[in-house]
Amino acid sequence: MTHSLIYRLIIMALGLPYLTHAEEQTPQPIEQCYTPIEMPAKLATLSAKDSRLQILSDRIKMMQDQTALFDGNIEILYRNTMLNAANAQLSQKEQTLVATGGIQYYSPGLRVSSSQFSAQLKEDKAILSDADYQLVSQSGRGYAKEMSAVKQQINLSEASFTTCPENDSSWALHADKIDINADDGWGEAWHSVIKIQDVPVFYLPYMTFPVSDKRKSGLLFPKIGSSQRLGLDIETPYYLNLAENYDATISPRLMSKRGAQLNTEFRYLTEDHAGQLQLEVLPNDNDKPSDFGSRYLTHFSHTGDLSDRWRASVDFTDVSDDAYLSELGSDYSNQSDTQLYRQASLNYFGDYLNSEIRLQGFEILGNYSPSYAALPQVDLSSATPLDLAAGFEFNWHSQYAHFRNDAAIINDADRLHLEPSIRWPLITPAMELVAETSLLHTRYQQNTDQTTLLVQEETSRTVPKVQINAKLNMERELAWEDSGSLQTLEPQVQYLYIPYRDQSDIGLYDTARLQDDYYGLFRENRYSGLDRIADTNQLTVGWTTRLYDSEDTELFRFSLGQIVFLDDPKPIDNSLLDKEQSTDSVLASELLWNWSKGWYLNTALQYDSSNERMVKSNVTLDYVADDKSLIQLNHRYSREVSDYEIAQVGFLGTTPIDDKWKLIASYYRDINKHHMIEANFGLQYESCCWAIRMVAKRQINTNLELALNDLSQPPTFDNGIAVQFVLKGFGEGAGFSVSDMLSNGIFGYRRPYLLNN
Repeated sequence: MTHSLIYRLIIMALGLPYLTHAEEQTPQPIEQCYTPIEMPAKLATLSAKDSRLQILSDRIKMMQDQTALFDGNIEILYRNTMLNAANAQLSQKEQTLVATGGIQYYSPGLRVSSSQFSAQLKEDKAILSDADYQLVSQSGRGYAKEMSAVKQQINLSEASFTTCPENDSSWALHADKIDINADDGWGEAWHSVIKIQDVPVFYLPYMTFPVSDKRKSGLLFPKIGSSQRLGLDIETPYYLNLAENYDATISPRLMSKRGAQLNTEFRYLTEDHAGQLQLEVLPNDNDKPSDFGSRYLTHFSHTGDLSDRWRASVDFTDVSDDAYLSELGSDYSNQSDTQLYRQASLNYFGDYLNSEIRLQGFEILGNYSPSYAALPQVDLSSATPLDLAAGFEFNWHSQYAHFRNDAAIINDADRLHLEPSIRWPLITPAMELVAETSLLHTRYQQNTDQTTLLVQEETSRTVPKVQINAKLNMERELAWEDSGSLQTLEPQVQYLYIPYRDQSDIGLYDTARLQDDYYGLFRENRYSGLDRIADTNQLTVGWTTRLYDSEDTELFRFSLGQIVFLDDPKPIDNSLLDKEQSTDSVLASELLWNWSKGWYLNTALQYDSSNERMVKSNVTLDYVADDKSLIQLNHRYSREVSDYEIAQVGFLGTTPIDDKWKLIASYYRDINKHHMIEANFGLQYESCCWAIRMVAKRQINTNLELALNDLSQPPTFDNGIAVQFVLKGFGEGAGFSVSDMLSNGIFGYRRPYLLNN
């Protein structure tokens, strides 16, 4: 009798329909309910290493042909399995064992009731007739007219499987014949039928399936939805397991208002390289003029180590037209995206030198000015500081970049930047003191084909910088709920001096105003890139306090800081950046508070103390009881984003109505414009063996044809509805959790950031 041979059939039952991508070889568990099975106490005393065949009974009779007859309370023990029967017959000569009458088979993961059990010991083969089986540790039961197992081969005839409890026929899988080869990791099934409430709804004459974590080519679960923009939307992915380290997915998509689209994905993974290639093609869009042409999206990404010191990466996305993402959507970009990032880089990490060669650009979607592309950008920097006397360190960084934009006044430009620095660090566990002085020298060669405009073709800028940063790390034990609580206090002060330089002759190639927050108070420059360096003579003061419990969980964090300008900064130029330049003493703070189990408060604000007005703020209140109950309230405000004031509120959450019904909802609103941004309302039913979710969605349409900052037009909305159906145990449950649905909101559900997350 083989070890746990009957238990192996359950691999078939759970793995039968499961087809998955390479990185999803293990399905995400779906919560299932089941009635615990009472198992014999003796089963817990058996060992899988005990290879003896033991037969215990009330009576035994030995026959002359080396046959033993057992009768009354028979127990057959082998390894960690147990079989009970009314009668049994063991033939030493023929090496057979037959048991009849009330067969009960037990293993650590399975219980089987059968009318007859027979085993051919020499061939290591066993057969159970009229077998009703039940999983022990999870929902799952079924029936087989005959179950046979020989070594690593399992055969079932007239078999069924369901995760529904007894007397519940919500759904079941039936097959005339199932063969499983555990060595190969594959099984075959003939005449498979899925029945719902005993009504056949799906039939396959033949199918193969994995019985291990191996991948298998085949159909994945379809995606079904409906919206005003697309009509009925059905996508049926087909997965191709091409090799162990690369695969593909072909996904025909039919949109009743748009037409037929083909989406394909190819992925590869080696020891040193990983990447994917995506192609989406809609040959004819029924909602566009006949001469509009085909619509497509291409995406390619790659990362790889060429050697111990060389690394390469590529990230490229292209679309046929600006409205592709907002109208058709894609898995590789958001529908609200207004630009596509493209880059390719080659990095070298040496003992004394680090270098990077990068090609970088953006495709701007809609009525926005095209941006510059860096073709190429080369960075060189010291890998390790050069030690000087008295603890001083010498660092250097240099960069060359060639920018091009045919639609701009300056068509192309070359920029060379050199930045040597001397640094003196004093770092201990209790304190940090870093003094640094740098010299920033940048030269530009700027070219234009518009002769009527005055462009400074050659210009340069040299700026010294002095920075001193000091920080203390203090802590003390605190009596907060338990004696193991710890409080920290981290005061920090920084002095920064950069003299004024007129930079109006320099174009803007890769520079923008950075967002302000508490940590931004200690930046060296308020702008990204190198085209603008803000002058300042400032003192920044800030402090952070934290509270940890005995398990080092961060329960509370508060940061407060402010910049004090010793001299008023001067205007750098007459561009939009000057309007965004803050010359006021902005007070910035951040707060995180986990005051009770499941409750989180996270806030951040920037306040203009000179003009007594709020600049930016956001607040998020979360309550996370479990995966069935969670609520988030959020608000964000910004005084100026591209000359537009943003004030938005949002709500999302889910709550159980009873044991089987859940209510899911989210809502986001623009306070200034007095209109909704997005709303979702869903109702979910989940029983022990199946679940269904119905979601109604309304969201604002992205219109990239509007002129820049033209927000006077009333918004238009797209309404849609989606239905998702899952048979538990029959396929994957990924994407059916409540948090997955909520994460699709405009803000996206997230837990507040904690150090121990």
